Amino acid sequence: MIYELRIYRVMNGRMTDLLTRFEHHNRADMAAMAFLQGGFWTTIVGRSEQHLTYLLAWESLAQRQEKWDAFFVRT
Repeated sequence: MIYELRIYRVMNGRMTDLLTRFEHHNRADMAAMAFLQGGFWTTIVGRSEQHLTYLLAWESLAQRQEKWDAFFVRT
């Protein structure tokens, strides 16, 4: 497996908007396209309190590329 850790650094005051987008759109699209989602989280204490972090798992780099290409065409 290949694990991909993605971190979004969110502008002040925009976290709610980003979380709403992920909850109602991105995560559902990823699930529909068989992305293996390891977790989504935010940090509430410390310097990274304005970060949205998530983990995806892939069987190969080729699968990762294929799924991301299809995701960006869809969204």
